[in-house]
Amino acid sequence: MRRRAFLTGATTAAGLTAVAVPVTSPPSAAADDRAVPRVLSEPASTGGVVRPDRRFDLVAVARAAGAPAGAIRFETADGLGPWQPLDLHTGGRDDREPTASALVRAPRGATGYEVGGDARTAALNLRDGEELRFGGPERATLAADADDGRARRSPGPVRFRTRAGWGADESLRFDEDGNDLWAPVFHRTQLLTVHHTAMATTGDHAADVRGVYRYHAAELGWGDIGYHVLIDPDGVVYEGRHSGEDDVPVFAGRPRPGDARSVTAGHVYGYNHANVGVCLLGDFTDELPTRAALNSLVAVLRVLCAVTSLDPAAEITYVNPDTGARTPGETLSRHRDWLATECPGNAFAAEFDTLVRDRVSGRRRG
Repeated sequence: MRRRAFLTGATTAAGLTAVAVPVTSPPSAAADDRAVPRVLSEPASTGGVVRPDRRFDLVAVARAAGAPAGAIRFETADGLGPWQPLDLHTGGRDDREPTASALVRAPRGATGYEVGGDARTAALNLRDGEELRFGGPERATLAADADDGRARRSPGPVRFRTRAGWGADESLRFDEDGNDLWAPVFHRTQLLTVHHTAMATTGDHAADVRGVYRYHAAELGWGDIGYHVLIDPDGVVYEGRHSGEDDVPVFAGRPRPGDARSVTAGHVYGYNHANVGVCLLGDFTDELPTRAALNSLVAVLRVLCAVTSLDPAAEITYVNPDTGARTPGETLSRHRDWLATECPGNAFAAEFDTLVRDRVSGRRRG
């Protein structure tokens, strides 16, 4: 198995300024090696209070699609706390049955949790697993080609942390025989969809990304993270879904305007093909994303529009490459524009046009 790493170089190629060097896994113990803890998981069956054997940071909850959302409560030294509603998202791979699921941050000092109703759960520990070591560059740059007139709409370049940079446990993508659990499929990009994780962040945002990755890849059985790009409250941008061994994130090779083929991920069930998912870390049901996160989101969407030749202000007809089904929509979409979900949060969704669409399209400065 090879682990990818990216190095910004002087060569600009059709929207990307990244030169890649492969790093074998595990890397040698070089001075610049980085170590992160493996995310640990403790699955459980529902029914009463679950008390994991080790401390836990997050609880993953999954139900059959269409099931009532239900609620969760946590046990601490003070006893059981109040029930809090679950914000379930229906998502997943289009070649599997859809799953309604949620990832919930546990309060400090939690000793147990209880989920109402029938569900599959797992307690995730982000801090105490064995060390995984990573070598190679942590960051890469995504930018519109300077020779492309569309670059005027981009504030690029956008710097982001590679999978090696945030500590993706690449073993989660393979079965025991070394087969890729979710082989990449690519289609010409038609639209961009914005999400939130609906989970309060822990303060260690790279660990939060590792938690989401473990949740999607292993707990839900997808074989990888369901988003192409993630953005934390500090505005740091993270590479998401693995797109092959060509060392170019999101796309199959260097994206060429009008023929930028993105890897299929699992962020909008039934509308995953040709749809790039960008997810903000946090819960925006009652509050807005930080200014730093919004600025990075706008910058990422502008660059993605530039390298794909998508008009951010356009209404479109999405054509499913598998089924041929045609669905009206918009180039820049919210998760809720395609499925019955509260994502990307009621507060954020209400301000989406002003905070995102108008800025990306140039109708609003900033």
